[in-house]
Amino acid sequence: MIKNSIVNIFGYLKNSRNSKAIFYHDIHSSKLFTNMSTPLDMFEKHIKIIREMGFEIVSEITEEKNQIEISFDDGFVGIFENIDIINRLKIPITLFIIPSFLGEDNFLTKKQLVTMSKNPLINIQSHTFSHKDLSNLSEEILISELSNSKTILEDICEKEIVSLCYPMGMFSENVVSKSKEIGYKRQYSSLPGIYENEVFPEVKRRSLVQFLNVNQFKNILKGGDDFLNYWYTKKYFTK
Repeated sequence: MIKNSIVNIFGYLKNSRNSKAIFYHDIHSSKLFTNMSTPLDMFEKHIKIIREMGFEIVSEITEEKNQIEISFDDGFVGIFENIDIINRLKIPITLFIIPSFLGEDNFLTKKQLVTMSKNPLINIQSHTFSHKDLSNLSEEILISELSNSKTILEDICEKEIVSLCYPMGMFSENVVSKSKEIGYKRQYSSLPGIYENEVFPEVKRRSLVQFLNVNQFKNILKGGDDFLNYWYTKKYFTK
C-alpha cells in the first residue's frame, strides 16, 4: 500500500511523457494458465488508457517520448487462446519464450509458436533455454542457456532472435557481456524506469504492470515507478 501510494504521488508530480517498456505474463478470459495472468478486461482497459493518454503502442521504441512497448514473459498458452484481442486492437507485442517449456502444461506448443511467429503483430524473442537465474551459473551453463535458446527459436520461427529477457529479472555484468557476445543486441531487465535511461548500453528497463488498477497504471505510465529503481537494482543485479 505504501509503495502504491508513493507511485501515485510520483506519477502525479512527474507527469512524464517518456517512452516506457511494460510487461505482463499472460492474459485470460475464463481459463487461467498461471496466477501471474491478467484478466482480459483489465488488459483491454490498460490498452485503452495507453491510447487515451496519447501514447503509441510500438513493436520497438524509437522515440524518447510518447511510445509504449509491450511484452509477455515465459510463453503461456493464454496469449494464444486470446489472440483475438491482440488482432482486434492491433497491439504489437513481444513474446519472450523459454524453448524447454514448449509443450509443457500451460505453455505454448511448438506448433502454436510457429503460428504466433507468423502473425505480423507478434515478435518472438528469447527468455533463455530453461529459465535459470543467469547471475548464478557457471560460464559453461550460462553460455548454453543463452546460445541454445537463440538457436532453437531461430530454427522454429525462421527469424533472427536478437533480444533477451532475463529470467526472474536476475542479471550481472558478466551476463550482459556474454549475452552481447552471443548476439543479443537488446537485453531487457525488470528494473523500472525510462526506456532511454539504460542500465547498461542496450540493457533496457521495463515496468511490470500485470495487476495494476486504472489509477496505478496511469501513474506508472507517467513515471511513478522511477523512484523504485534503487530497490529493484539491489534485488535483481549482482556485480
